[in-house]
Amino acid sequence: MIDFPCVVAKPDARLLPLRLLMLASLLTIFTSACTVHSQETNTAGEATTSNKPVLLSKAETSAPPEAVAQINLQALEDFKKTLLSRGERLEDQGILIESLDGKTQFAELNADTPFNPASVMKLATSLVALEKLSPAYRYRTNFLADGTVNVSERKLIGDLVVEGNANPMFSCTDAEQVAQTLAQIGISRITGHLRIAEPFYFYARGYKSNLSRETSAVKLYESLRRAGLRIEGSIKYSESKGVPLIAHYSDTLANLLLYQNAHSSNAVAEVIGESLGGSEKIQEYLVKTLQLNENEVYVGRPSGLEFNRLTPRASIKLLRGLIATLERYSLKPESILPVAGVDNSTLNGRFSQDEFRGSVIAKTGTLFTFDRGVSTLVGIAFTKARGALLFSVFNTDGRIHAYRRLQDDFIVRTMEEAGGAAPQTRSEDALGEKPSDSIVQILYGKPVIAEQTK
Repeated sequence: MIDFPCVVAKPDARLLPLRLLMLASLLTIFTSACTVHSQETNTAGEATTSNKPVLLSKAETSAPPEAVAQINLQALEDFKKTLLSRGERLEDQGILIESLDGKTQFAELNADTPFNPASVMKLATSLVALEKLSPAYRYRTNFLADGTVNVSERKLIGDLVVEGNANPMFSCTDAEQVAQTLAQIGISRITGHLRIAEPFYFYARGYKSNLSRETSAVKLYESLRRAGLRIEGSIKYSESKGVPLIAHYSDTLANLLLYQNAHSSNAVAEVIGESLGGSEKIQEYLVKTLQLNENEVYVGRPSGLEFNRLTPRASIKLLRGLIATLERYSLKPESILPVAGVDNSTLNGRFSQDEFRGSVIAKTGTLFTFDRGVSTLVGIAFTKARGALLFSVFNTDGRIHAYRRLQDDFIVRTMEEAGGAAPQTRSEDALGEKPSDSIVQILYGKPVIAEQTK
């Protein structure tokens, strides 16, 4: 500390410029000392540039927010102590818990630091899909005849053209529907080729990402033949051309998203993301419409695979936006998200105790190979005293399964501090085996068939 002597005598005017210069120099030193540099030091004490994204402060990015009431949960303090006792670093963890209206904050740790959200990024893909397409939207795949239909001989003399529209879950069952409907209008044999006009994808369980166009075409070809449609030619790729025969409509988008999020299907999310214009369009929506700052979100893949970034605060904004969008359609979060302890999902076995069953709706995220291990959980916990709490828990650089147990304990302790769990969602599994809700429409008109049979 520098002490300035109290000068009582009248100052010499000749010394004023020197004193002003000294004062300016001291102010410069103090300003430099208070400046925050985006640098770290290595073990030798040398400065190294940090590769962590630098976030601007709220004062630099937006107007001051409304006053938020702060309630400090003991559950958070215990959570941090447990992490430290296990050798984890607090800077690798991100937490934010808020009331549904955002007026009360219950827990916060590195809420403005971007972490890898893993499959929590599927929430962003879900939101953009609902906004651009609507929950009732169905993906349409057209089947066309590039040739002549001979009903009396039950054959298409020419090629069967498949005009895809990025249906993320066209399956064997759908192929059977298509073959049966073609037979209904008088086509059991194709003398030409099966021609694929992109984007067409075939969904098959067990694949971690969407199938290539070649594999999709082969699976469709085989499925149609197994269903009784004889195709004499091979597989070709071309632009859409021909007379419409039938149109196949997928299940509703809301049901597709529920499946995607409950099972964390990367294959479904990647195709839905493509139908929206890809990662860039999802990023653009989040920044321009949801008004997330570019420093707090980066969409690398619609599924959350590989490198992505999201802050806990941005994930809560995303979740809140998703809830609002669903409300506009008179839908609830559980319409597209799994209920813990109830639905067959990635939340199997979590929050399944009687008092907590049905009280948590959430999206999980897991990556084993990126950021040295990622486990995330973002969702809603229903409590008796505090109502619905929106929570975001990001854990990185650690053991996945251990993180999951800690997350569950943390959310349970949070609900207990908020008066206990208040289950108010469905009590039966919405993802059990059920028939497909897809639709097949006949486009090949009866007048044409009648002319041929006269």
